[in-house]
Amino acid sequence: MDIFTHFVFGSLMYLLFLKEVTFEYLFIAAFFSILPDLDVFLAPLRRIIKSKYLEHRGGSHSYLVGIILSFVIGLIISYFTHLPFYLVWIIGSIFFGLHVSMDLLTTTSIPFLYPLSKREHCFYIEKAGSMFTFISSIIFLLLPMVVFRIFRGMLFFQIYINVYTYFFLLYYLYRIISKIYISTTLEKDQKYFPGILPFHYRLYTYKINGNNIVSSVEKKSHFSKKTDIIQMNFTLTDQEKLFFEKAKELIRKHYYFAKWTLFPIFVRNDGLFSVKFFFLESMMRKRTMYVQYDFDLDKYDPVNYFQKSGPIQTT
Repeated sequence: MDIFTHFVFGSLMYLLFLKEVTFEYLFIAAFFSILPDLDVFLAPLRRIIKSKYLEHRGGSHSYLVGIILSFVIGLIISYFTHLPFYLVWIIGSIFFGLHVSMDLLTTTSIPFLYPLSKREHCFYIEKAGSMFTFISSIIFLLLPMVVFRIFRGMLFFQIYINVYTYFFLLYYLYRIISKIYISTTLEKDQKYFPGILPFHYRLYTYKINGNNIVSSVEKKSHFSKKTDIIQMNFTLTDQEKLFFEKAKELIRKHYYFAKWTLFPIFVRNDGLFSVKFFFLESMMRKRTMYVQYDFDLDKYDPVNYFQKSGPIQTT
């Protein structure tokens, strides 16, 4: 989930539930609401300490790490501001945990109990980089600059805050109910993906029978029977299946890519066999990132590897 949505949603939750604690803690709540995503600044440290938990959405996205960080940062804030330490620590832990909870709703798994458990999980309720919530959050931040010149006073401010708060709450409630309902209708070889808009979604089907692989991505809507489908049906030779297994083994070694759902495409061309893995979580209008491995028919290891973005083409 984008940092603007974390900032806006965290601030709204504070104003809804904790506004009586005093307004000055709003900034502390908003800071801890975005703190886990500041792990992007750990890049220099990753060059020294080779740990996948220093990657984005790694060890920073954990409830336990949040409690510890809130304790340390709470001591610093309390020392310089003379605010009660325990209150800063509690608010920090709550809003750090809110960030982790929101990211658990997305399509990218996180180690939410690290370091006690390295298990990673997500609920596939919302796209990890939702354009819908991103635009909604930007509008929330910019609209007051225009509207408050016309409608002044605390009454309008309170109405504005309440409308946006319940908008977000109802939005996520709709997403959750939608996912739960559709999941009850899925077959065992199908997987649900949230769409960009809350009433759109995709169904991914993946079947493998011996050397034959059949997969499809079907775009559907709650309010329309129209569907848009991408299909792939490919029969591998025994050698090509070995290449496919090798490609899967290699991509699982990449911490961030291993989190995502792969839509495989195969290409035979001039003595090369190419395996393309398209990432469905980042898919928009049939375009998404992909990783490609090119295998020489005389070699087991790939001779070329590259990462690009483009349309999913099955032929």
